[in-house]
Parts: sequence; C-alpha cells; structure tokens
Amino acid sequence: MTDQTQTRLADIERTNERIIVLLEHLTEKVESRIETTDAWRERTDLILMGDGNGRKGHNVRIDRIEQTLERQKWLTRALMSGVALVLVKAVLDLIVK
Repeated sequence: MTDQTQTRLADIERTNERIIVLLEHLTEKVESRIETTDAWRERTDLILMGDGNGRKGHNVRIDRIEQTLERQKWLTRALMSGVALVLVKAVLDLIVK
C-alpha cells in the first residue's frame, strides 16, 4: 500500500472510532431518557388511577365528585318541586278564601 492509502485508512479508522464513541454516548442518553420517562409515566399513572390498594387516584375522585353532583341535582330538583307545590297551595288557599 502506498503512504497515501495508509493515511486515508488511518483517517477513516479515527473517524469510525469517533462515531462509535458518539453512538455509545447517545445510546446512554437515550437509555437514561427512557428510564426517566418510564418513571414519570408510572408516577402519573399512580396519581391518576391510584395504586389499587386504597390510595385513590384523581380519576376515581373525579368520578365520586360527579356522582355526588348528580345526587345533589336530584335533591335540588326535589326540594324545588316541594317549594313550588307549597307556593301553589298557598296561592290557591288565598284565592279560595
């Protein structure tokens, strides 16, 4: 081989070594990011859904709040109907007298 060919091969080898080091570094960063993302996803899931062992998540709490609101709507409607009936009876009693 000529000196020029050997020099070119040496340059290619150095470039390949730098690429390998860079790829190893980037692979470590990606693996670290995956671990961080998995941990974040687990925490988020725990917050939203709960742990299933008595700790309620936000979704469960929101469901309970919605159920309570439905009950309150029913109670409010029932009370308003009762008040309306009492008012109608009072007005009819005034008219009849």
